[in-house]
Amino acid sequence: MRNKLRKICTDIGDECWQAIEENLFSSCCVGISEKGKTEILTFDCKEDSIFDCASITKSMPTGYLALKAIENKLLSLETPIVEILPDFAKHHNSDAKIFHLLTHSLDYRFPMSSLKDLTPQEIWQRICSHKFEIPPGQLFCYGNANSILLGKVLESIYKTPLAKLAKEQVFEPLKMKDTGWKPLEWANPNRIIPTEICPWRGRELKGETHDESAWKLEQEFGAVGSAGIFSTVPDILKFLHHILKDDFLLEKLTKNAFKQGVCNTPQQECTALGFELNNEKFMGKIKNGNAVFGKTGFTGTSFICCPQSKSCLVMLSNYTYPKRKPNADRINQFRARLAELFLSST
Repeated sequence: MRNKLRKICTDIGDECWQAIEENLFSSCCVGISEKGKTEILTFDCKEDSIFDCASITKSMPTGYLALKAIENKLLSLETPIVEILPDFAKHHNSDAKIFHLLTHSLDYRFPMSSLKDLTPQEIWQRICSHKFEIPPGQLFCYGNANSILLGKVLESIYKTPLAKLAKEQVFEPLKMKDTGWKPLEWANPNRIIPTEICPWRGRELKGETHDESAWKLEQEFGAVGSAGIFSTVPDILKFLHHILKDDFLLEKLTKNAFKQGVCNTPQQECTALGFELNNEKFMGKIKNGNAVFGKTGFTGTSFICCPQSKSCLVMLSNYTYPKRKPNADRINQFRARLAELFLSST
């Protein structure tokens, strides 16, 4: 076991150093865990370096908190969003449900970045008033709006701000002491990896949310469910190790949510509730019969977890530094390569 893990570390290390030489990112930290054995590799950073995790926020903590609320009977997949969010109720009927937020199957076909120059209230109203051209559940439309709504749902049912809720129900119980929004309020700035030299904000981003719409909403609404979480590799490994011991979560995260008997869903698509499932774009080739769940972030972050082998891989980087690339092709190729090296040996 130890020799095999050492071989994986060597292969992944070679890939990471090459990526730095090719200016894919300037810093990277990788965590590898298999059946209780863990290794953490650093590349121009430290083990406790803090990265902007971007859309990993959609799963950790937003999707996780929603699943636990369902387990505790505070929500159901069939709960209409309009029962919880009055602003949303003004414009949509009961066809849009919690299921659709967890599977990104509401028709939000516009980039949230296009709203970044609006006020926070205007962004929120645009999300709530958007007219769906395609009925809920018939289109997989991954994006920030679903997770922003889900975060507001959680705040409403718990009557607690999302940042406080995540801290009390996820981060503190799991001893994830280096995870949260707004790390400049709780961490040494020297530990935070810069994310981008941002032309829109006119400064280097280090410790403030990279995603424009999420950052703008934070100014008035506080933490949102789509982006803004900062964390470390050791903390995310704690989160994944916890999930591997939770039968309720594993049952939800290892099945395609679009094939669980829910009507009018895009059957050709595959996703778990609140997490991604068997997505070869960043997971690489997956052995037949395996269920691998995970999540990516725009800034160059990802994690994958294979319950069958009780293994997980976490990769945090600053792909958007010093400036963002034209698309995610290069980082997806890199993430898929690392995942294949990892999964082929588990």
